[in-house]
Amino acid sequence: MSGATVTVKNGSLGTVNLLESGTATGDYRATVNSFPSGDFQLDVIRGTDKVEGVVVGGLAAHKITAPAKNATVPANQPLTVTWDRPTEAAGADIETDDYSASGLPDNGSHIIPGNKNPPNTAQRIRLWRFNQVSMAGGLAGSRLKLEVRNTVEPIVVQ
Repeated sequence: MSGATVTVKNGSLGTVNLLESGTATGDYRATVNSFPSGDFQLDVIRGTDKVEGVVVGGLAAHKITAPAKNATVPANQPLTVTWDRPTEAAGADIETDDYSASGLPDNGSHIIPGNKNPPNTAQRIRLWRFNQVSMAGGLAGSRLKLEVRNTVEPIVVQ
């Protein structure tokens, strides 16, 4: 739904206003550079059209435990990425300059195939963990997704 007032509330964070990501897209986003604990509530209001009180469970921020920042790892070999899970999330997404996988189980580990791990002295591994819910009362496909991202930069050498 385009042209709505969209807010997210969290007991520690307060209220965050989401902005529509483009003209008439119906996609709303906000980025906050801290991650408070607790659940998050979404309210969407446009005139008499309302979806209020949609709640997604919060999740604890994670840390990538391997590879370490500036660690030297072998190129063209499978690369195991591990992370801690203070709480289990609904899923995880992982991305490098040469590889991406989404909708992974949040099991604390993922192996990047060797053919997707070429030499790169400035590689960046990004790991998102997320919870999401469908929005009852919203348009088909409407969802609230809460993500936490962490990054590590190993050196991939031949």
